[in-house]
This record gives sequence, structure tokens and C-alpha cells, in this order.
Amino acid sequence: MNTDKLIEQLSATTGKTPEEVSGLIGALSETIRDYCADIDAVAIPGFGTFQPIKHNESVRTDIATGKQMLVPPAITVNFKSSVVLRKKFVG
Repeated sequence: MNTDKLIEQLSATTGKTPEEVSGLIGALSETIRDYCADIDAVAIPGFGTFQPIKHNESVRTDIATGKQMLVPPAITVNFKSSVVLRKKFVG
């Protein structure tokens, strides 16, 4: 499913216009991004948890060239689905 299909389906289900749904999805993703940037987990009951992980900068050696490179710090986000969501898919 792509974003346009998701917006279309949510619009039909909620009775809101596609523009309203698109704005709500944008606001939700922005809120999740902001909390994860602050290293705060975001839990959505019945859906799952977005858990940010901070990786410090490090020096790595490229195996092919033997050169050392500085890898900048980064934040990655892991998603763990809730039991309710997993049961809906498994049955």
C-alpha cells in the first residue's frame, strides 16, 4: 500500500477529505520524529512502539582500502508491533 492509497482508504473510512487526512498523517509522523529525535519512545496503544536508538560517532576501517573513516552519530528507530496488531495478522 502506498501513501495515496492509505489516504484514500482513511478518507473513505473517516469521512474526512483527503487533504485533512494527509495533514493528520503529516502531523503524526512529525510528532513521532520529534519525540524520537529527543530519544523518547513513542507508544501507540493497539499499534506498537517506536523506540529510538542513539549510535555514537565511531572510527571504522574500510576492509577494501584499509582507510579509517569517521562515522557520524546517528539515531535509528526500531518499531515493535503490539500484541493486538500481531494477533490481527496471525489470526
